Order: sequence, then structure tokens, then C-alpha cells
Amino acid sequence: MYKKRYGRVTVRAWLTMELEQSNPIVMLIFGALMLFAGLAVRFVAGTPYRMLLETGIGDFVPPAFLMCVAWSLSFFIIGCAAGFILMYRLGGCDAEKYKGCMFFVLLAVLELLWYPTFFAKGWVFLSILECILILCLAICITGCFYRVSKFAGMLFLLHDIWLIYMLILNFAVFFRI
Repeated sequence: MYKKRYGRVTVRAWLTMELEQSNPIVMLIFGALMLFAGLAVRFVAGTPYRMLLETGIGDFVPPAFLMCVAWSLSFFIIGCAAGFILMYRLGGCDAEKYKGCMFFVLLAVLELLWYPTFFAKGWVFLSILECILILCLAICITGCFYRVSKFAGMLFLLHDIWLIYMLILNFAVFFRI
């Protein structure tokens, strides 16, 4: 769309045009809410490293600081993407926008439940099933968001990559126990 209207567009100009179609403040508020929810669940459920190190899968586990930052950043990114899409002004994809946001609510609940299922309770098989469902939902959301805004779709794609790593981690724990 931008290419037809404006000719060749730089990445900075494209990003500026995308951000003009939404409200960045709402985007950051949604990101902060998801980050707070994720940190609250982690605080209540406890640290994941005791369980991971007891199973002997130290090869798959990055340092504690890096894991915490990546996990928190993942929640912040998906919250920002949802806030961006919810306030997106450009018309034509309202059905995809609302379908993606409804899937996002389900995804957020499942992701907040996954952490205590895996780390606090140690229900590894159930957490694998939950992680597969979360990954399928995230791929659907990525498609919905990408049809509305390529920027939000790419943000959610980062989260999909993180979910693939978490699924590998789930399987590593399952087969080492």
C-alpha cells in the first residue's frame, strides 16, 4: 500500500507511517500491563531454575538474567502488539483485528497459566500440551495481526520464535525426567 502511494519507502519512514495509524501510548500501556501480569505470576510461582537444574538440562537453559529478560520482553512485546492493533485506525481489516484481539485474550490467559503449570507444579506433559496450544494460537494471532499491520505481525513473530524455544525446553524436560 505504501509503495503504491509513496514509491520506495525507507524502514524509518514505513515505521513512522505505521505508528501514525495507532496510539503509541496505548501500545505501551498494554505492554506494561502484560509485563506486570507476567512478573506477578513469576513472583507467585517462584524461580524456574531449581526445577530445570534438577532435571539436568543445563545445556538448554541460558543464564538466569538472560532468561528473565527474554521472558519479560516477550510479554511486553505481545502486549505492545495487541495495544497497537486494538487502536489501529486504518480500516478494511476490522474482522481480523477483533478476531486477533479475542485470540490474544485467550493466549494471555494460557500463557499466564503455563508458567505455574510447568515450573511450580511440575506437570510437564500438561505444560507441553498447553505450550503446543499456545504456539498454535500465537501463529493464528500473528496471521491476523499481520493482515492488519505488518509491524504488529512482525512483533508477534518474535514471540512465536520465543515460544518455539519454550516448546523445545518443555520437550527436553519431558524426555530427561
